[in-house]
Amino acid sequence: MRKKTITNGTQRLPGYTTLTLALCAILVAVSPSQARADRQLTVPISVAAYTDQQVGFPTFVLKWDQGVQPDPLSLRWGRSQVPVRGAGMGSIQRAFQFAVERLAASLHPTGTISLYATFSGPLTAEGTTAEAALAIGFLALLKGDPLLKEITITGTLEPDGRIGQVGQVQEKTSAAARAGYRVLLVPRGQFYAPRVNLIKATSESNVLVREVDTIEEAYELMTGKKL
Repeated sequence: MRKKTITNGTQRLPGYTTLTLALCAILVAVSPSQARADRQLTVPISVAAYTDQQVGFPTFVLKWDQGVQPDPLSLRWGRSQVPVRGAGMGSIQRAFQFAVERLAASLHPTGTISLYATFSGPLTAEGTTAEAALAIGFLALLKGDPLLKEITITGTLEPDGRIGQVGQVQEKTSAAARAGYRVLLVPRGQFYAPRVNLIKATSESNVLVREVDTIEEAYELMTGKKL
């Protein structure tokens, strides 16, 4: 007669240990913290001044750990010492908050987005004109959509998602060409801005200047996908 194995007064069934280990392995395999990998996105910031020593536009690099905490999603600098300062800092927070609220109906992101800059110094006027780019960057990061290359944008962010006007569009067109971009998205009405010969700037630089009204419109052009 086969002996029964008793542990703490409970009968151990054949294959019990093997089954338990298998279940544990499955639970570990599907653990959210193990299944999710970091997401990263680089957002070019359109500038008016560009030198031959530069390689591409200044950029913000966004890294999202997709962690379960903190909840709700938080934003922080990727380094202990903040490399960018100035009045334009508020533009970063506005763009981040807009993206989170815009996707609230379909996504509940958690964890931390770390922000890195490829430049240092004050972020003043360039900060506000980068709001549209940053908003699209945060949206694309959260949705998992890559940004198309050779396209950049300049514009402020209005609370209702419209893209507000900026200055120095002609200079930014020339700078975009020198940085290797083929398309520059500008706010509606700025292609024919007063006292700015954008037609000449476009023909000289081979950059297509295209007007956009909203973040939704610009997002589709910069990702190839609808928001």
